[in-house]
Amino acid sequence: MGEILGVGTTHYPGFLYPGEALPDAVIRATHNGRAPKEWEDETNWPAELREEMGEDHGQTAGVKHRERVMAAFHKVRDAIDDFNPDIVLIYGDDQWENFNDDMVPPFAVYAWDEVTCTPFERRGYVGDGANAWGDPRDKEFHFRGHREAAVHLVDSMMDQGFDMAYSYKPLHAKGLAHAHTNTLLYLDDDRRGWDYPVIPVHINCHGDRFVRNHGIGGPLREDLPADPKGPTPQRCFDMGRAVARAFSDSPWRVAVIGSASWSHGSLTTKHHWVYPDIPADRRLFEHLSNNDLMHFRDITAEELLEAGQLEVRDWSALAGTMYELGRKVEVVDFSESYIFNSSKCTVLFPVS
Repeated sequence: MGEILGVGTTHYPGFLYPGEALPDAVIRATHNGRAPKEWEDETNWPAELREEMGEDHGQTAGVKHRERVMAAFHKVRDAIDDFNPDIVLIYGDDQWENFNDDMVPPFAVYAWDEVTCTPFERRGYVGDGANAWGDPRDKEFHFRGHREAAVHLVDSMMDQGFDMAYSYKPLHAKGLAHAHTNTLLYLDDDRRGWDYPVIPVHINCHGDRFVRNHGIGGPLREDLPADPKGPTPQRCFDMGRAVARAFSDSPWRVAVIGSASWSHGSLTTKHHWVYPDIPADRRLFEHLSNNDLMHFRDITAEELLEAGQLEVRDWSALAGTMYELGRKVEVVDFSESYIFNSSKCTVLFPVS
C-alpha cells in the first residue's frame, strides 16, 4: 500500500525576486491603466494597504513577506525529506504555457521522463533584474519524471471515470508551467538539491479567461469570444479523491502538493484588479484550519470568481486527496498581503 503525504503551498512568481525587489502589484496596477483614476491618490487606498506599503513603497514588507513564506517552505521541505517520497505530484495551473489555444484540457498528467526548465527567461518574471539566488538568467534546472507512475495514475483515473489527458513532452513552453517550476524552486530555496521524481498535474483554473487573457489577470478582453468554463471545485475535489485511491493502491510513497495562492489582486474585479479579497481568504483559512475539507468541494465557481480565488481549484484537488485519506491539517503559516497580489497559505497533512 502506498503512503501519501499532503502539502499546500504557493507558487507566487514574485518570490523569484529578492524580498526588497518584490513586484508591488498596487503600483503596477495604478500605472498600467487597470485601476481607476482615484487610485492615483494614495489617501483613497484601504488603510491596511497603506500600512503595508509603508514609507518605502513596500520594500520592508517585501523582505518580511518573502522571508516568512520561505521559512514555511523550508519546514515543508524538511517534512518531504523526512518522508522520502518515491514521487512528488504537484497540482498546478497553466497560464498560456504548455497549453495554448490549440488545446486546453481541464486536467492533464505530465508523464515526462525528464525536463529542463529555464524559469528566469519566462515572460514578466525577472526581466533584467537579479533573481533571489543570483543565478544567471539562462540557468537550467533539470527535473526527473516518473513515467511508470504517471501511466499508472492515468490508467487508474480512466478506470474511475476521469477521462484524464496526458503528455509525454512539453507542447509550447520550454519546460514546466510556472506553477510547477516555481514550487520546485521554492522547495529548494536553500539549494540542498532536488532529486525526487515529479509528476505535474495540470488543472485549468482560469477557464473562461484562459485564451482571452492568456491566463493572466485584469479585465477580460472584449475583442475575443468567451472561452469555455474550467472544471468546478467539486470536480477538482473528486479528481483529488481519485488520485488518492490510485496511489493508495500502489507501491509508491507519494508527496501530493496543491500549489497556488488564494485570492489574487489581479483577478479580483470588485477591487479593480489591484488588491486581493483578504476577508474571503480569511473565511477560507477558517474552514481549512477546522479541517472542513468539504468546503473546498462545496465552494462554487462563481464564489471563486467573485473573490479572485480561481486558483483555489489546485487546493480543492489537494483537499479531495486528503479527505479521501481521512487526514488532518497542520497549519505551517498563513501570510496575508494587500500589496503583493495574494495571501499565501502553507500546510501539511502528515501521514497518520
